[in-house]
Amino acid sequence: MPDIIIQHIDELPDNRLYLIILVLLIIRLMRIASGSRFSISFINLFGTFCHELAHFLVGFLLWAKPVGFSLWPKRQSGGGFVLGSVSFNNITFFNAIPTALAPLLLIVLAYYIELNFFTLFYETTLTFILYVFIIVVILENAIPSATDFKVAFNNIPGVVFYVGGTLIYLYYDQVRSFLAPWITIPG
Repeated sequence: MPDIIIQHIDELPDNRLYLIILVLLIIRLMRIASGSRFSISFINLFGTFCHELAHFLVGFLLWAKPVGFSLWPKRQSGGGFVLGSVSFNNITFFNAIPTALAPLLLIVLAYYIELNFFTLFYETTLTFILYVFIIVVILENAIPSATDFKVAFNNIPGVVFYVGGTLIYLYYDQVRSFLAPWITIPG
């Protein structure tokens, strides 16, 4: 094996340059593969699995009753692909937003991989390439799709519930002092 492949990360001239080159290569690879549903689904399989699993787990925990899970790519009418999907039987105002935006939790997964990857693997150029690929794929799949946003924000009672709850949480002291003349609030 050539020495450059097993060289330590610390000995590389500038990690940022390698990082930029690797990200560009990954983007190029995904763009080249975008013409074939099988090649793009293969490259994105890990990220798609994580994205759909996030929907599935949050939906399960919030009683959205998942009834289908697919990683099989399907062509859309506009020419794009749907790489995976999860279907639910019980989307309500309470679970629509968290279930639809669940892939955002993958940012936390990427953070933990960032913290722990090189404690599990020896630092070589190959493991650095693997690390960059994993982080890029996970973060790319952490972005909710247009359909995810549509499901999340088409449910007006859910939007009111979560926006109202967030505002009350953020401004609890002001809400408490505003309501104090009319009702007794413990605490």
